Amino acid sequence: MLTRTLPSPETQPIENTESPEFIEEKVDERGFYLYEWISPDELRMSVQADYLSIIRAASMPLAVVTIIAGLLWLAAGPIGVILAVLWVLTVFYLIVGIILVIKMIRKSYLYTRGANVVITDNHYVSLGEVVERENFARQKEVFHALEKTFREPLLEPSWLAEHISMEKRWLMEQLKDIALWGWKIIQNLWRSRDAGWIVLVLMVAWVLYWVMMAGVYFIGVFFVALMARVFAWIAHRALLATNNIEHRIQTLFTEIYESSLGLQEAKKSSISLLTEAGANEWAKSLSARLEESFELINARARLATDDAVELRKLLESSQYRDIFNFVKYWNWIRTQILAPIDEIYLLLEKNHTTLENTVSSLDTQIAMTPESSLQKPLILQKERIKIQLESVKRIMTMLEGYKEKLTMKNS
Repeated sequence: MLTRTLPSPETQPIENTESPEFIEEKVDERGFYLYEWISPDELRMSVQADYLSIIRAASMPLAVVTIIAGLLWLAAGPIGVILAVLWVLTVFYLIVGIILVIKMIRKSYLYTRGANVVITDNHYVSLGEVVERENFARQKEVFHALEKTFREPLLEPSWLAEHISMEKRWLMEQLKDIALWGWKIIQNLWRSRDAGWIVLVLMVAWVLYWVMMAGVYFIGVFFVALMARVFAWIAHRALLATNNIEHRIQTLFTEIYESSLGLQEAKKSSISLLTEAGANEWAKSLSARLEESFELINARARLATDDAVELRKLLESSQYRDIFNFVKYWNWIRTQILAPIDEIYLLLEKNHTTLENTVSSLDTQIAMTPESSLQKPLILQKERIKIQLESVKRIMTMLEGYKEKLTMKNS
């Protein structure tokens, strides 16, 4: 569930909108919450951080190797030096690529197994482990690798963006030191009368090194960002495939909550329409609107009931059945679905009684009205109310069925 916002300035931590308080509230309500610990964007950014860390660590050795390669190819002249530097760059990118692939394989393993954390009343479930929420030593043991890899403690903000910013700053400072070091070597050799050719070669190597590092940083970062984006997309698809039960459970919780809100809105609309219809002798136009309102109630109640039944089955057949609080789940279902259904049912029952009394009253009026011309509008009104009475009764029967289905599945 995406639940994070990535700030533009990379000096700020990634802000997690799923606060511990919000998560605790959801767990207290329903006994289950699927927490997105590591987002796809964080996975992508971690690959970029790895690349910056690698080139920062390799910048000094790369400078030394570049100079040595230039000296070894000294006899071939400037062209030989250029070929030597290109060879060094090729080997460097090959090594960097291998290291990045190894790191990405490890990250994808951790990500697909631990990016989402199932939180219940007393347990965390992630990385294939069930850990008690009060067992902090075990949490540290199980979650340490993922926390270290993505620089984000469980239920705390990520500092991955800040780490990338620091890596960039450290790299620039290190390259500045290397530039000064190389320039001092060239200056010292320049003072020697017999080192003119060597100085020329070293200057070529030095310039090529900087061209190479510019490419490594600017061009390399661009291509690594593209590669990281593709990698994160693939890893996230794998995560959804391997955690589809957890995502389905979370989705059902969300859909039930939305259906509950929909039932509340439908109830308000029905109250308004029923009041207006009663005041206007159940005019035909209002009856049609009421029918639409009742159909909406039926659709919302049916969807919520089906989702609740499916959710119960999923929980009972999942690995979480032994750690899930089904009593809390039933109380949540009762609040989210049964309570609004009961309220709507009582409203309809009250109006059903009112309609029956109105029909009885009209029968009396018709019987006491001798002239047929005066009876006709009363008969038409009675027919409209009887149609409405049947509609209300039909919806009440359906709601009774949903209540019975929910009670039977959750008793």
